[in-house]
Amino acid sequence: MCPFCGSAHHALSTSDPRPMSELRLTEAEYKEYKGHNASDTMYSRMADGKDAPVLRVVGFNDDTKAVFRACNPDGHEYVEVPWSRMDSMKWIAQRVEDKIQVALHHWYLATADGVIFRTFGELVMSYDAFRVKEQVVLTLLMPSDLEEFSGSHLKKHAWKRTEAPTPGSLTEPNSTWETYLEQRKGADTHLEEALEIYEGDDLPPIYDMIEAAVDSVLERSDLEDEAADVVYDCVVPLSVEVEDSGWGNVQSASILTRIYSPTRPAAVDVYLDYHHRTRYSSVEFFCNVYYRIQRTVSTTKLDAREPRGPRKMNGFRMLFELGLADLPPGNSWKAVDEREFGIKERDVCVIHELLFGLQEEAETKSEAEEDEDDEADTTPATKITMRNTLSLLLASVGISFYGEDLESGELCWEGIEGSERWLGKNIRRVVKAAAALGASAGEDSEDEDEELDEDEDEDGDDWDDDDNDGFPYEDGPSNCRYQ
Repeated sequence: MCPFCGSAHHALSTSDPRPMSELRLTEAEYKEYKGHNASDTMYSRMADGKDAPVLRVVGFNDDTKAVFRACNPDGHEYVEVPWSRMDSMKWIAQRVEDKIQVALHHWYLATADGVIFRTFGELVMSYDAFRVKEQVVLTLLMPSDLEEFSGSHLKKHAWKRTEAPTPGSLTEPNSTWETYLEQRKGADTHLEEALEIYEGDDLPPIYDMIEAAVDSVLERSDLEDEAADVVYDCVVPLSVEVEDSGWGNVQSASILTRIYSPTRPAAVDVYLDYHHRTRYSSVEFFCNVYYRIQRTVSTTKLDAREPRGPRKMNGFRMLFELGLADLPPGNSWKAVDEREFGIKERDVCVIHELLFGLQEEAETKSEAEEDEDDEADTTPATKITMRNTLSLLLASVGISFYGEDLESGELCWEGIEGSERWLGKNIRRVVKAAAALGASAGEDSEDEDEELDEDEDEDGDDWDDDDNDGFPYEDGPSNCRYQ
């Protein structure tokens, strides 16, 4: 019995050494075989419309191609069957089975981009190969084909776009670079090992959402491709746990991402804790984002601790918290928003400086370089604004947010949509205050002011100049001027 769909005749492919031509059933044998599951006719009704798209299945070895020629009225080495975006792979396999009259537990299907369906319980709508505009093409594999196909076609995943940095390529000499590089190497290895689990399969959509969200921020920053790739590689998801409804709505998520600085031996951690469930008479929802500033990466050990509640935050501070009050309970429940925006302008300045450097230092360096070369400046400190820095923190955990717009990808962050205006106003408020703080410390903030809305959020909490507890890290030297 199949462990995914419970069908008696649909199980994992068996390692029968015989070629497909010897496994093909006669008309009488196939009719008897199908009679064991006569009630299983859903697959034939799901894509029986005249306008249903048609996918093509090709053979991998010569024997399979010969069987396809015998099955195809025109003698082609493929068979075609209708399909629907609401299909499961089982239903597609059953239609192919009807064409070739070889029981589906003897073979596998694989996509053009190297995903092997070793079971047929998957929904096609969740796979990249079924989102193409052209005709979908699948490859039928016998068990004996797996090794050869995997060696040349198996889908693999990579995150990094550039070579790992070396001490000689770093912008600012510092005795802690060696420790930084060792830890960063460990973080990259940790991520590579996590991606290896998905060889032969699509990555979970959250990885694509993080990549797209980070790319969106970098595109707005107008960095050259090489500089943008360097910053992209600094974003390293360390822990990703996401559960969705199967239809694209996130139900729970726990994501920890480390953003390494390309300019200093420092890093910023971002943690997302998300939950959304629709109940009979109420909705459970919270979306909490926290950050942790590491002014100096002082250990080679990859510390991936997450906040564990108010009494054990492990150095994290609140960026924002969204949720719905659970009052009153039962049938009298009403949606009451609970919102708090936590990050202060001084921390925004520190994060921007730690990640991308001082703007006036970058401008001085740029002027020196322009004397030798007329190329435009691409220094991150002058290209990535504080507003984009905050957007990068959110992007690192899969939330693509800019202005008052939340961009949805394959997954939907339900519950955040109703707080877009509130979140946008608070981001503008704190960035505007951070730009003013930077200007008072000698930083030119004209580019930053052009982005900001003139209206401040009247409901926002005032920041106390005497409050300096936005800096939990005292374990290493810091050159940050916002102290």
